[in-house]
Order: sequence, then structure tokens, then C-alpha cells
Amino acid sequence: MKKILLLALLFVPIFANAQTYRIYGGEDYKVFLGKWASQYDSESIWNKYGDYGSKYSSKSIWNKYSEFGSKYNQYSPWNAYSSNPPALVDDSDNIVGYLTCSYKGDSKMRKLVKYIIENFDEVADDPSEFYKETIRKIW
Repeated sequence: MKKILLLALLFVPIFANAQTYRIYGGEDYKVFLGKWASQYDSESIWNKYGDYGSKYSSKSIWNKYSEFGSKYNQYSPWNAYSSNPPALVDDSDNIVGYLTCSYKGDSKMRKLVKYIIENFDEVADDPSEFYKETIRKIW
């Protein structure tokens, strides 16, 4: 049964420009989880060949068996009840938003995240292709 949870990226600046954001998770946001960046960036969550975009990496939000990819872990963006979802951080070290399951957020993001949740395995298999076909068009 597919969940009807929606991931709300609670930040507007990401769609205002093509800035790169670092993603941190875990207790006190000390664990680097990659970047919200171009699929060609080696540290991007959209690069399936990098540590942070691979569905096999323990550092990846796409690994559903890892601490940060499991829908049951408090540090995962896929947990609707997460108390500490990953944060997006800009170049000035300011938190600009969070990766979290929620019914809040702008409607464009709700549609995007609904697709990600409903097609999680497909997106996790090739986040680079998803970035190329979907995310890049939004920016």
C-alpha cells in the first residue's frame, strides 16, 4: 500500500535560484548527507554513482535500509513523524529548510514529493535520471 505522505521541503529559496545546498542529518545535524546540487556533482544526492546518491551507500537517503533512508528512523526524510529530519544548509551555514515528510509546503513540492514517494524504488535506482528529467526542469 502506497503512503499518501508528502515530503515538504520547507524552503522557498531552492526554487528561486540554482544554488547548491549541503544536507546534514543526525543528532545536532553533524552528519553530512550530500548536496542538493547538479547530478554531476560527486557529492550530490542526485548522482547515483556517488556515495550520497547511491541506493547502496550507508550515507545515502536513497538507501531504505540505512539510518537516513529508512522510513522508520527519526533522522530520515521519509519518516512522517521524524523529530530530526535532515537540514539544508547554505554557503553561509544557515539552515534554509528541512527534508521532511509533511502535508505542509508549497503545492509544487507536494506534487514532486508525492511522485518520489509513490515511485521511491525507481527514483532511488537512478536519481541522476530523475534529476535530469524532473528537478532540472523545475529550476
